[in-house]
Amino acid sequence: MLALVAKGTSNKEIARELFISEATVKTHLTHLYAKLGVNDRAAAVAVAYDRGILG
Repeated sequence: MLALVAKGTSNKEIARELFISEATVKTHLTHLYAKLGVNDRAAAVAVAYDRGILG
């Protein structure tokens, strides 16, 4: 899911691609933000690249 966020994919598009609801996407992102210690999509992607999670 984080790779999709990094590509700029919207929550609605992520939900469609992963066959889950948009609410589920939002829940997963909230948990991701907490685990990464960030508050938004851009910061999550930046931290993920810094930590080698992406790329």
